[in-house]
Amino acid sequence: MLVSFALGCGLTAAAFSFPRRFLNYWLITPSTGEHHPSHAVVVAGKPLQGVEKNISGLTYSEATNTLFAVTNRPERVIELDLCGKVLRVLPTAFGDDLEAISHVTGDLFVIASENGNVIWGAQIDRQTREVGPLTTHTLSVSLNGDDNQGIEGLSWDHRGRRLFLANEKNPLQIVEVKGFDRLMLGRPASVALAIWRQHPSLGSLAGDVSSISFNERWGSMMLLSHESRRVYRFDPGRDPSLILHLERGKHGLLERVDQPEGLAFGPDGTVFIVAEPNLFYRFEPLGDAAASRSPTC
Repeated sequence: MLVSFALGCGLTAAAFSFPRRFLNYWLITPSTGEHHPSHAVVVAGKPLQGVEKNISGLTYSEATNTLFAVTNRPERVIELDLCGKVLRVLPTAFGDDLEAISHVTGDLFVIASENGNVIWGAQIDRQTREVGPLTTHTLSVSLNGDDNQGIEGLSWDHRGRRLFLANEKNPLQIVEVKGFDRLMLGRPASVALAIWRQHPSLGSLAGDVSSISFNERWGSMMLLSHESRRVYRFDPGRDPSLILHLERGKHGLLERVDQPEGLAFGPDGTVFIVAEPNLFYRFEPLGDAAASRSPTC
């Protein structure tokens, strides 16, 4: 497996070939798909005002208790409240075909463009009117040479200070990057990459990946698949768990979610999804914890 990356600001591009013994395997075996529903939909298919099409990516910011998504053509960053109300639509001064966004800490974010598979750092605070690159330092990761099947998901692990990248398909895989939080701030950094390579059954199980969210509470990777319309939980060395099945009649859905593109988890286990062209979904956990929570939407 060849992983190549190029650093901005005139730094030299490099390529590394990772021997199989250095790969971290997520062993995946086929699931029956049978599960007990753990979430129920409370907001289904709400159109995002001021957003016409091409919604993609989603992240929760604990600093603002809001959600952020991106769109392409035009390239925008969208801030939402937890019920799907659009708070801000911010133009961007960089990127082409924006696909993913992830909150890092405070007012810092990472944003990915599928065209060229480039990742930027960005600062978004209450005074931001246009989102631009934080510094000239960027990261470009090429996994399959196909710009139209490149980075589809980003997720930042706050505890481990590592960034996860999801390649859409051919191959469907996840890359772990360490050191980008320093690089994007223009600080001296050693950037390390490792391939998290799944068992071949993952491709037949999910088909593709349109978004990921590393759930620090569980220590698990959550994966949203557009083709299968499912959300899976993956743990190293364990069978996958089906968290959501986005079909009509499941979790209280009256219609299926046709083109899910962004996934985020709130601190209480609430699941947020955005779907093409401009739709918002919120799924709340069932059980004792949910029974004690006040209605929010």
